Amino acid sequence: MSPNQAAPDDIILSFEAHQGKYIKTLPLHETQEILIDNEDELRINIKVYPTHDLVMELLSYGDRMKVIQPQSLADNIQGILASALKQYKK
Repeated sequence: MSPNQAAPDDIILSFEAHQGKYIKTLPLHETQEILIDNEDELRINIKVYPTHDLVMELLSYGDRMKVIQPQSLADNIQGILASALKQYKK
C-alpha cells in the first residue's frame, strides 16, 4: 500500500537472536536487508510504508523486537504498548 507519501520509509528493526533466526528464514518483506547478525541480535532494514498492518505485525513480536528507526514508528509502538499495560495496572 502507498499511503499519501511518494517513497517508502527505511525501517530498522532489532530482534533478539532467537527470533532473528525466524526472521531470516521467513523475511518480513522482500526488501529485507540484514545489517547486524550476531549472537545478541539480528538487525534488519526494510523499505516499507509504516501502515497499520505493519504496526500490528510488529506488535506481534512483543519484547523480542525493537524499532530502531524511524523514531515516529518507535513512538507509535511504545504508545500502544504503554496503553495496553495500563489495562493491567490496578
